[in-house]
Amino acid sequence: MRLPLLLALCSSLSFAAERPRLAVLVVIDQLGASTFEQRVPHATAGIRRMVNEGLWVKQLRYETAPTVTSVGHATLATGTWPNSHGIVSNEWFDEGLGRSIRSTEDARYQIVGRPPLARDCTSPWLLKVPTLGDTFKAFRKEAKNVSVAGKERSAILPGGASADAVVWVDHQSGLFTTSTYYAKELPEFAAGANALIVKGVTGGMEIGLPAGGITGKGPRLQPLQQQQLVDGGAEPVNERFELQPLFEQAQVEAALAAVKAYALGKDDAPDFLSVSFSSHDFLAHDFGPDAPELAEAFRRLDVQLGRLLDGLDREVGKGKYVVALSADHGGGQNPELLKARRIDAGRVDGYGRVRAVLEAEADAALGAGDWFAGFWTPGVFATPAGKAKIHSADARIIAAGRKIEGVAEVFSLPELVKPGSCGALGELYRNGVYPGRSPDFIVVPRPYWTYGTRDAAAHGTPWLFDRAVPLVLFGGGIKKGELEVAQAVDVAPTLAALVGAPPPPATVGRVLVRSGAPAH
Repeated sequence: MRLPLLLALCSSLSFAAERPRLAVLVVIDQLGASTFEQRVPHATAGIRRMVNEGLWVKQLRYETAPTVTSVGHATLATGTWPNSHGIVSNEWFDEGLGRSIRSTEDARYQIVGRPPLARDCTSPWLLKVPTLGDTFKAFRKEAKNVSVAGKERSAILPGGASADAVVWVDHQSGLFTTSTYYAKELPEFAAGANALIVKGVTGGMEIGLPAGGITGKGPRLQPLQQQQLVDGGAEPVNERFELQPLFEQAQVEAALAAVKAYALGKDDAPDFLSVSFSSHDFLAHDFGPDAPELAEAFRRLDVQLGRLLDGLDREVGKGKYVVALSADHGGGQNPELLKARRIDAGRVDGYGRVRAVLEAEADAALGAGDWFAGFWTPGVFATPAGKAKIHSADARIIAAGRKIEGVAEVFSLPELVKPGSCGALGELYRNGVYPGRSPDFIVVPRPYWTYGTRDAAAHGTPWLFDRAVPLVLFGGGIKKGELEVAQAVDVAPTLAALVGAPPPPATVGRVLVRSGAPAH
């Protein structure tokens, strides 16, 4: 063999051996691009390291609406929009069921570790295309796919159909759980994280199991322990303000235990790990993005991301993994605070006033009837019986909706789905439409007006503060740099390229960086 050919072959083999084999998606729930940029100067740990050494995309934009948790996680993981992946919101009206259905609800499977509830979220069956982890496993049978989160939908949707393990903090018990879709018992790697939660909540009391300690294969938790965690309140335990630092720490514990248990990034097959921190979303809804509680949460997450990176360095090796840090959506400010600054802001009560106004106009146009099933972000769904006739009154219903205070626009679904219709806003919502799952009338709030009346602050609108989030790419071969704008569908194909795997088959995104330099 000639020397130049031998050198070229060795160089090729060396590159193949050095290519990162673990792709990590980290999602901070409800973190807007502008909020991230404001807080980066105060970061001292993991976020500081990623920004200092990685590629920072200032605005990663969701070119779709509504901007909610399920849509964001599904889009990041599949590289396509809801009109392809099918996850149009956190919840929508299902005509077959005659009621709403959650994005990961599946009565065929049960939560592990407690009695089933009526609408538990247990599988990715409503997701219509493969995720990044699914693609890796299709590409190489040795590939592994693990997802860890603070919410069920934030774990299930990135994990997809083929995940080796998907765990999240249960809203009932406050402990990591999984679904019988993925496993009959809680994976053993989650035991240490659950022990940490129990110790933190009960002041050091442990749950006694055979052979001592806490294992993923032990008996179900007893009602007494569940009651101690739930504390008899109506608020879901995984959303409780005072427990968020504990859950954040436990998520990193679980993620690093999974890396070790599954030897992620250790062979030449591409592996995928998703870690989604839900605490930031819970707190943003309760306090608003400008509140000191959110600044403190960002500081804590910075520390926990430092722990995660240190653990990946230790378990996988520096340069042998890549991380994409992003968010599933941004968030608006508290409208009452904005009104105090003389900004046009307020609340659009979709569940009450909007439905009532549209129902009254339909009655006036078509005669008294049961026309609407209800409002689920971003609009009002017709009843199965009313659907055949309701759109004959579109012009009147839309005109009535536009007169509601705080409403910028109302789109009728038949008009919206026509290519090129309804302007720039229409294009965003058209990317978010999936047959049989989208509202008959989409209601668009004005900028700084939010859906709903309950939370201090919210999200879901098509405006840039809800659509623009940060992206930082960090790890093997990625050089420090900045890009101004990219799209959320670019994350999945970029991670795939960095670990030498094909992109998800439905992706419509582009690769942002290859071998250390931004792609052109």
